[in-house]
Amino acid sequence: MSQELKELLRSVLKEELQPIHERLGRLEEGQLRLEERQQRLEERQQRLEERQQRLEENQLRLEEKLDNFMIETRSHFKKMEDELEQHRHMFELVSNKWKNIEIDIDYLSAKTGKHDTEINKLKKKLEFVQL
Repeated sequence: MSQELKELLRSVLKEELQPIHERLGRLEEGQLRLEERQQRLEERQQRLEERQQRLEENQLRLEEKLDNFMIETRSHFKKMEDELEQHRHMFELVSNKWKNIEIDIDYLSAKTGKHDTEINKLKKKLEFVQL
């Protein structure tokens, strides 16, 4: 083959392959951009997973705090119920004693009235006798 023919063939191949090389270059650039975007997506996904993990940990801590609060509240409520029952019992005792005191006062008042009447009768008898 002659040199000219070789050069001509090379030139034709170069012209024919030029769009393919350009297209291949664009495809490689697109591939690189896709890889970069995929890398950024993977990093964002990693950050999201880390945030989700922190949220789950915070939720567990909140659940534990809520459980402790409920236990403490139940304990406090039970204590308040016990104290209220003691107060009710004490009020009942005081109320019964008060009723008994009222009965005693009524009884003593009646006795006092009876004694006053008897004393008054005795005074009148004494006055009558002294006359």
